Amino acid sequence: MALTLERMLFESIIINDNIKITVTRLDSSRVRLAIDAPPEVAINREEVFNRIIDERPQPERPAARRSIVRRLLSK
Repeated sequence: MALTLERMLFESIIINDNIKITVTRLDSSRVRLAIDAPPEVAINREEVFNRIIDERPQPERPAARRSIVRRLLSK
């Protein structure tokens, strides 16, 4: 479940005491947001994030772990 909020121009949302999202511009079909966050917090558009995840090398899973997963899924 997602939290849905309404904000007007120049109003903000604070997340976890250290991330501030402010509406800086509204057009007919777009909104511009300013995001203030610590440098260690990664901020990506969803399509960029998905591409990063898709391009990550997948770690090899040991055979023993694969067999445990198969057994759990077959129950």
